Amino acid sequence: MPSITLAQLLAVEDVPDILDFRCAETGILLWPHVRTVFMRMAMSDLLYGTPLDGSVSKGVPPSRAIATFGRSVVRNALLGVTGQSRADVCMLSTGIGNQLVDGKLLNRLSDHFALAYPRQTITVEDHFHWHWPGPRHNRRMLMHAPLQARNALEARLRVRDRHVQQAARLIELVSARGARLLGWSPGAQREQVLISMLARKIAGMPQQLRSYEAMLNRIQPKVLLLIGACYGPSATLIRAARDQGVVTVEYQHGTIAPGHDGYNFGAALQTSADYRASLPEHFLSYGTWWNDRINAPVRMTEVGNPHRDFRLARMGTTDKAKNTILILADGTEFGIYVDLSRQLARQTGRDGLRVVIRPHPLERVVVAAQYGRCIDGTIHIDQNDDLYTSVLSAHVVVSELSTGLFEAAGIADKLFMWDTPKARFCFPVLPFESFRSAQELVGLLENEAVGRLPANQRDGMWASGWLDNYAQFLNTCGVPGSMPSAEDVHV
Repeated sequence: MPSITLAQLLAVEDVPDILDFRCAETGILLWPHVRTVFMRMAMSDLLYGTPLDGSVSKGVPPSRAIATFGRSVVRNALLGVTGQSRADVCMLSTGIGNQLVDGKLLNRLSDHFALAYPRQTITVEDHFHWHWPGPRHNRRMLMHAPLQARNALEARLRVRDRHVQQAARLIELVSARGARLLGWSPGAQREQVLISMLARKIAGMPQQLRSYEAMLNRIQPKVLLLIGACYGPSATLIRAARDQGVVTVEYQHGTIAPGHDGYNFGAALQTSADYRASLPEHFLSYGTWWNDRINAPVRMTEVGNPHRDFRLARMGTTDKAKNTILILADGTEFGIYVDLSRQLARQTGRDGLRVVIRPHPLERVVVAAQYGRCIDGTIHIDQNDDLYTSVLSAHVVVSELSTGLFEAAGIADKLFMWDTPKARFCFPVLPFESFRSAQELVGLLENEAVGRLPANQRDGMWASGWLDNYAQFLNTCGVPGSMPSAEDVHV
């Protein structure tokens, strides 16, 4: 059993006093801006045993960052000069979703939505590893980096003692509650990191708000689509959008679960109108199955997964042999997946099954540098850019928490969830057939019926007709125009 539950963790923030901490100039709540970092520190220590800070990538060469930043400034300026920056829908996304499709980059997270209404949508995208995102299928795109850099610089220059003192009081409050309720606190060094980070955010919040107000004034959207908006750092952008009457929406980009700290809140926050104002109003989910998995005070609308539908349509029917056990890493502890793979390879090789590990996108660079393409000459490291190409040949897909386990439903023959404290933390009732050891999994594989997902559960996870669903949602938000045509959507 896990050493901590999400309910225990959320008790730390379940206190009305936490809502008293606001930016003096804007009135914006402070806790959302540091919440995820604090929660992940606790989860790192009490559950994972490894940092959950996303630092799994090799350093980016300064020359590449400088060159990409410069190109971003020029691109944004040109888009503004040519009058192409206005749109009914403004999407924010991250370059981590970019994949090569037909010789051009396609962002699997956002571009399908953008290309559904190409003349009415503009995308604002974060860089991933400071790679320049081109050439692109979606060409109507602003880069987020220039605005982020200016805000970060101004924040550093404006920090004063009052910001540090306010940040310290909030961190002291939650640290003391963590110590009392969990027997855990970040410790003096990490508390100072949190205080410094939050002080900069407080100092920069007025400028950040003004910059987002200016961006929205330039774009004049009716709808703002965000990725990961419930996590907290988007609260200032959400405030700017709400003040201008823009409908705020998060689109699902991965697994949401009863144990996901980003989408579940302590009662004092979950029932607070002020805290609700820092979150998006709507959430576009993959399907009905997900809608009751979280307690975030948002309006759930099942739309579907555009990229999954896109890939499945391209795959069509195939007689490709399903001869792999595909193990999906979650981006935090690649070593435990290597150990599991080694045990499976020793016991399943005689059955003609290949063991393949697929690193999480965040760790692919580091994994490639450490392991290359193969481990022990028998365990292959997946090189496919797109998950579905790998799943197509999978007889079995295995993971703890990867969204890919859900995406494999209806494609791979069998799905198994590794029953670990992390998995139980997120899903107290596991949604797939489970195992606790490689030996147990090998035994389950011998039963032909075990691991096959019921059709009704699969269908609830993935709503059909995403394009119609999305168009209907936009219509309710006041976005004019007829239904998008097929030629607008297809890459």
